[in-house]
Amino acid sequence: MTDIIIIYKTEEEIEGLTVTPYETDGDVKMCLCRCETEPEGVAVLGTYEEVFADETKKIIYDRIYPPTYSYTDSSGETVEVKKPQKFGVFA
Repeated sequence: MTDIIIIYKTEEEIEGLTVTPYETDGDVKMCLCRCETEPEGVAVLGTYEEVFADETKKIIYDRIYPPTYSYTDSSGETVEVKKPQKFGVFA
């Protein structure tokens, strides 16, 4: 089995594959897919190692799954939280 990070348009569905819950930037979805061969009809970024080693792929990944997020706490302070680098894993 190969773990592949994939991106696909919101209106498309991928059937018959084992995937993690998706991340989205509102326009496209990204999920981790476990499959024998690369699925058709989707843009494949590759494995986590391939994405993190390629600046162009990392930019796409970070746009959909930003490395940090911020919120305002009860005292009115803005808190920035660093997310885990990987967004999905299979058990």
